[in-house]
Amino acid sequence: MSSSPSSFRVQAQNCGPLQTNAYLLVEHDEAVIVDPAIDADVLMQQMCDLAARGVKLVAIWNTHGHFDHVYDNARWKAEFGAPIFCGRADAFFLEHLREQALWFGLPAPEIALPDETLQEGQRLRIGETEIGVIELPGHSPGSVGFAFGDVLIGGDVVFENSCGRVDLPGADAATLAASLRRIWELPPQTQILPGHGAQTTVARERQNNLAARQLMAHFGE
Repeated sequence: MSSSPSSFRVQAQNCGPLQTNAYLLVEHDEAVIVDPAIDADVLMQQMCDLAARGVKLVAIWNTHGHFDHVYDNARWKAEFGAPIFCGRADAFFLEHLREQALWFGLPAPEIALPDETLQEGQRLRIGETEIGVIELPGHSPGSVGFAFGDVLIGGDVVFENSCGRVDLPGADAATLAASLRRIWELPPQTQILPGHGAQTTVARERQNNLAARQLMAHFGE
């Protein structure tokens, strides 16, 4: 992956009870929200300010369907009219968002079903920047990553010194190990923008991420 264009901006907010990372991607007069988490109000206000200056929210992208990453899908769609994209195998989670939220003790949000599903190799666009979809199942069956320049928005597949849980419905440890191997094959300078925690790089996680290395070793690295 080559470096992202200088006009391309990524704004992040860590929000909600699980400290979920939401990302607002902007280039020229277009924007996308990735994982509109619970109470991503800073990004919502930024998008409202951008909209007042003629920037259009063209899509809502979900890395996966767990409630903390999609809780405010309907709110963003109602405010800006943007379509929702998620991995095909995770559409089930969006259909059952209320149950997910109630199980965690949160108010049941409005449900917004995906308008389009994502698949491996699909090419998306914001302004002049092309973004590739990478299927990264394991933490959930339909997890995807968004790759542009030397950046990967990876959801809950890999974190700084850790990796995604595999004790949740639809998760699978062997599948997650295979997805981690895919990330390990990316250029070492690739910046990973995870679903929780701090930004990291492929090189740093290759060297320091014992949890990921152990999982891959267990499943035949």
